[in-house]
Amino acid sequence: MNEWIEKSKSAEHDQQTFSYEDFTELINLNSKKYIRSTATYILDMITYFTDKNSNKGGQILFENDHHDAAAVYGQDRTIKEVINILESFQEEGINNKFILLVGPNGSAKSSFVKKMMKGMEVYSEKEEGSIYTFSWIFPIESHTKGSLGLSQQAFSSQNGHLSSYAYLDDKEISAILPSDLKDNPILLVPTEHRRNIIDNLLSDDPEYLKIVKKTSIYNGDMSKRNKMVYDALLKNYKGNHRDVLKHVRVEKFNISKRYSHGAVTIEPQLHVDAQMQQITMDKRLASLPPSLQSLNLFQMQGQLTMSNRGILEFSDLLKRPLDTYKYLLQTMETSNINLNGILTELDIFFIGTSNEIHLNAFKQHPDYNSFRGRFKFIRAPYLLNFFEEQKIYETQVKSLSLKSHFDPHAISALCLFAVMTRLRSPLSKNYSDKNLANILTKFTPLQKALFISNIKNIPEDLSSDQKQLVQQNADIFYNEFINENLYEGKFGLSPREIKTFIYEISAEKDVITFLEVLDGLGELIQRKSDFDFLNMTPQGDYHNPIRFIEQIKNHCIHSFDKELRDCLGLIDNRSYDEYIKRYISNINAQIKGEKVKNEITGKFVDPDEYFMKEFEKSISIKEDSHKFRSHLISKLGAYYLDNPGVQIEYSQVFPELMKSLKESFRNEQKIYIQMLDKSIVFYEKYLDLQKSEESSMSATNKKEIENILSVIQTLQERYKYSKKGALSILKFVLNAKY
Repeated sequence: MNEWIEKSKSAEHDQQTFSYEDFTELINLNSKKYIRSTATYILDMITYFTDKNSNKGGQILFENDHHDAAAVYGQDRTIKEVINILESFQEEGINNKFILLVGPNGSAKSSFVKKMMKGMEVYSEKEEGSIYTFSWIFPIESHTKGSLGLSQQAFSSQNGHLSSYAYLDDKEISAILPSDLKDNPILLVPTEHRRNIIDNLLSDDPEYLKIVKKTSIYNGDMSKRNKMVYDALLKNYKGNHRDVLKHVRVEKFNISKRYSHGAVTIEPQLHVDAQMQQITMDKRLASLPPSLQSLNLFQMQGQLTMSNRGILEFSDLLKRPLDTYKYLLQTMETSNINLNGILTELDIFFIGTSNEIHLNAFKQHPDYNSFRGRFKFIRAPYLLNFFEEQKIYETQVKSLSLKSHFDPHAISALCLFAVMTRLRSPLSKNYSDKNLANILTKFTPLQKALFISNIKNIPEDLSSDQKQLVQQNADIFYNEFINENLYEGKFGLSPREIKTFIYEISAEKDVITFLEVLDGLGELIQRKSDFDFLNMTPQGDYHNPIRFIEQIKNHCIHSFDKELRDCLGLIDNRSYDEYIKRYISNINAQIKGEKVKNEITGKFVDPDEYFMKEFEKSISIKEDSHKFRSHLISKLGAYYLDNPGVQIEYSQVFPELMKSLKESFRNEQKIYIQMLDKSIVFYEKYLDLQKSEESSMSATNKKEIENILSVIQTLQERYKYSKKGALSILKFVLNAKY
């Protein structure tokens, strides 16, 4: 049981602390790693978690579940805007904006920040993300001499003396004074010398050097307390910096939200976020050298100081009285905070969250204009991509799997409904292309939701030219309302409410199909006092939840119908375009008295009259076949004249043939599927007999029962339906569609 104790004694632990001299050797090996502002560090962290085969920044971080930070899906635009802001901070050398994530309740704003903090935690534990600060080490008397209790000459390991106190055991140390702001160790070098060092270290990367020159690493200084300690030691050592640096122990520190190390969240409350406390009166530090005890040393405390070199989140910022964060105006502008007359330099990524209601109230405040220039508002709306929405509930559904089974289309139906409640009806005035406007304004909420989720999900009744026009202008369609106050994703059913719905329905049902989901949604939309989106004025099918449910039901029936046909081996895999092309080639050759090329043998043969008649029989032509054929050839000729050089797509030139062929095939299948309805009657009777322990099949209905058993088993194996759910939906679809 205690094997972990030995295993935990890793070599990695030995690399947590360094003398200052050893640390400078690390800087020489990888300068950029140790000379990073917070903005650069966070950008490097996001890059670390970005899939090299994807252009989605930080995808690995945001879409992976951590036990203390749930995955965040579909917020690509928000991530991109945050990255853009960080890049501007990097260029300017100062974090001069407060990032405020704004969106409706439950839109993953806090989860987004939590993910960024988690990324910093994980990254800081990696070699690539190592961060260092330092402490002052004061040894016990046996190691010291002189007025400070410190040697007046540099010790060296060669003459038996110490060159640094960094590696002393605790029993050999009388006092440790940590860096209250977790200052970067390179700030120990006086400014002028530090600049020269950085210039030399980054001479081979002028672009990065240009960035660093604007930061506090290049121009700033240590915290007030560190500066006082350094100056006192330097004075005692008669200006010998090497002796001062003997007292420096460089320490690796890990970002930790739990312990408020570089990742801090301030909840809405009334208190200042930073303060100072005198520590030279602290009895625990009585063993400091006398010359330091005579100084008025102060310990900086509070969330601001704990978050330096990291992230500080103001949760629900605008719930706090404005006076409690007015100081942020000055801090944003200069990266300094004034505490008791001491100007303290900070390197913090400030980010906060707020809902739309509090933001609207904030905009009415007289001081709003003062804040607006220092705030960057980034929207975090509800998702409009129902595929991404489904991912939010995967963990929850999995955790409920022992008591409830969610059949295919159950969660997708719920997510489609949620997305449809967040959409607005397209407006013609927003599109300069009238043809495009005419197409898009006819999209139903379901069609719009499906298209937003996948550009290939486009209404089948559109022509190829119309489909191409819509796909070419997809971004315009997606962003139609992005700059409006009532943007899509600002309203609608929230993920929190969906999670509650999932828990409630799973408590009532052991098997949940899309039928149970839609029934539950039918009850939910009666609760108008609980959901604001139910009180929006309908615009056609938009903002019309009754129509949402009807459209989703038809969509799910259509999806199940395709799965059923697949299970029955009735999927139509033939190429309609090739089928029509063969027919047109034959009738064209017949009319012209020519031969057609046999694609298999390569020989030219007479037109296939039998094939042509079978084709015409399948589409049930009502007129004389000669007239019908002549009409098609005339239409083909007209198309050639109107579209010179364009490759022919026969299914597009003759859409009526395509429609008739598909209808014919469906009618052939319909007869077979209708037979299942009769078989279900025998199957249910068989189930009743099983319950009464009379499970024998009669010879007359054995085949029908086996057919249903086969269909249900295939639905289970191929599409992961439950036995109960498959039977329930099968009965419903056969009744509704056949």
